[in-house]
Amino acid sequence: MENKHRRAAALEAAAIFFLACLYGFWPVPDVNEPYYVGKAIHFWNPDYFAQDPFLTSADSHYLFYAVFGFFSLFLKPAALVWFGRAAIWLFTSFGWQRLSSALLPRPGFSILTAAAFFFYIEHFHLAGEWVIGGVEGKGIAFPFLFWGLALFVRRRYTGAFILMGIASAFHVLVGGWGVLAALGSLALSAAGRKTRKETSGEPASGKGKELLIGLAAGGVISLAGLLPALALDRGASPEVQHQAHFIYVYERIAHHLVPSTLPWTFRVRFLLLTLVWLFFCRFKPNGSEEARAAWRRWNRFVAVSLAVAGAGLFWDYGIPLLVKAGLLTDGSVSADLLRFYWFRLSDWTVPAGVALGSCAAAAALGENAGFSVLGKKFFPVFLPLLFTGGIIFIAAKKLFLAHALAVARAATVSPFFPAAPKPVDAIALLAAILVFGICFLAIKRIGGAQKRTGAFSNAALAMVTAALALAMPAWGAAEMTAMKSGVLVPRSNPPKESISNGWLDVCRWAQENTPEESVFLVPRGYESWKWHARRAEIANWKEIPQDASSMVRWYALMEDLYTTGVKKGKSRWNDPLIAVLLAKGEKRIARQAEKYHIDYIVAEQPPYNIGSQPKVKERFDEMVEKHRVYQNQHFIVLKFEHENPQGE
Repeated sequence: MENKHRRAAALEAAAIFFLACLYGFWPVPDVNEPYYVGKAIHFWNPDYFAQDPFLTSADSHYLFYAVFGFFSLFLKPAALVWFGRAAIWLFTSFGWQRLSSALLPRPGFSILTAAAFFFYIEHFHLAGEWVIGGVEGKGIAFPFLFWGLALFVRRRYTGAFILMGIASAFHVLVGGWGVLAALGSLALSAAGRKTRKETSGEPASGKGKELLIGLAAGGVISLAGLLPALALDRGASPEVQHQAHFIYVYERIAHHLVPSTLPWTFRVRFLLLTLVWLFFCRFKPNGSEEARAAWRRWNRFVAVSLAVAGAGLFWDYGIPLLVKAGLLTDGSVSADLLRFYWFRLSDWTVPAGVALGSCAAAAALGENAGFSVLGKKFFPVFLPLLFTGGIIFIAAKKLFLAHALAVARAATVSPFFPAAPKPVDAIALLAAILVFGICFLAIKRIGGAQKRTGAFSNAALAMVTAALALAMPAWGAAEMTAMKSGVLVPRSNPPKESISNGWLDVCRWAQENTPEESVFLVPRGYESWKWHARRAEIANWKEIPQDASSMVRWYALMEDLYTTGVKKGKSRWNDPLIAVLLAKGEKRIARQAEKYHIDYIVAEQPPYNIGSQPKVKERFDEMVEKHRVYQNQHFIVLKFEHENPQGE
């Protein structure tokens, strides 16, 4: 029987791995991979871009670079990335299968919860957190955190906190916030026992020793991630540390750390998902008292994560109010606090809570309403529904969305007497009526069969929860399938295919026609230069150093190279590099190239209307005449000679 359960768990993990591939598959390199993989390679091979200022800066994810970078001794960078992705996604699949089965021990349901989790975190996160993605430190931390939580909800605290300690060693914030939330869950459990006399299934006094051993062992292991993080500000003055924190929070990583800067749609959608979770967390699943106690521990874990996010909201919104009221003198202290990613935990726990809660509710309510197939026969329901969701998605996209604009245009011309619909629009309308009709008949049929037991409300609720647990994730999987079946551009490249091809062309030219020790200045947001060109760059917006002193120097360098010094505010970063070069002029650019030992500059081709601006055209022609060595349809390369080469 034990071997049977293991085989079933392995098959479920394999199916989850397939879903992870569906969501995470992007051409190499992905957004953060040049950053983390470059650092990992440099860790074991200091000659790898030895002159690059970012790669030679302090290492914050020491264990990840040490473990993952070791394989760079045998694998080329592209193969290293695919090896890393496969390993991380596979470990994540096993970790999620363990967590899902600990809360919902039904055959096959971990596949369903994974599909829902991947969908909700993809579309409902607040501050940009993800679980399935490229190769980086937090990717390998999440599997250990999931596995640790699977043990935690079962009250196996020694193993739980050791695994969370390993997660902290790979990524101190992912694992560290998980440990704090788990301890908060235990504190709430203790308070619940006192106020509501919850005894059965809750931690007993005999678990105290086990908890202390787990915390001690996990704490020692976590030092591999904690000590390098604490050392980042070592040697910097308090003023430099504070300046670095402000740069990190408000200039570079605001989209992860400062919710007031996020689009209002992000805040609203996360709030709605939180409200959905609040509904499901009050749901009591079928099963033993121990099973219900496990759900209580999990729900309290999610609740603590929301409390942590609430603290982050206070630092963001509350501190300015305190300053305005005269209760606080220095509002810049918020930067020192917000840098700890207060929303990283809730960004994944709330989607996970909705995924697990909706699946458990759909199964239990379905059984209560007499629709036991939701609870007992997983594959006969899930696979056809997944297929049906894909068909509906493709039909809606092909038959409805493509013609919605045509119908809208006709309505704007003649709002009261729109043109007769095309046959394909009529088909789309009939399909929509059919879908809603099936849902109505299903609810009516279940309700009619259960009127004598008074379970109609449970039946209707089961349909809603089934939609949350099944239909939306199926739609998401179909959407990803449609997206990945088209032409994909690496997300670290320029997004448009033609510009990406021009970018790859200029990277190949640099690799084949410039000395290996050359240093380049490239457009600020293009992250894959070192990956494709195999040449160092003087600065990169994505590759921000993690130690305080280097961060302050990096920011001054970015200001000097990528802004004109005229514009203020965030808009100063929006100008393309060619516009900055034209505003500065050839002489100033040459002085900067001499100062920073820049050998080449890769810039975008100027806009088509440059001829209508004589002074700008004159500046461009001067740079081209003196420095151009290569160009294609989208980019131009300028070469600069130095009177005092670097190192002389």
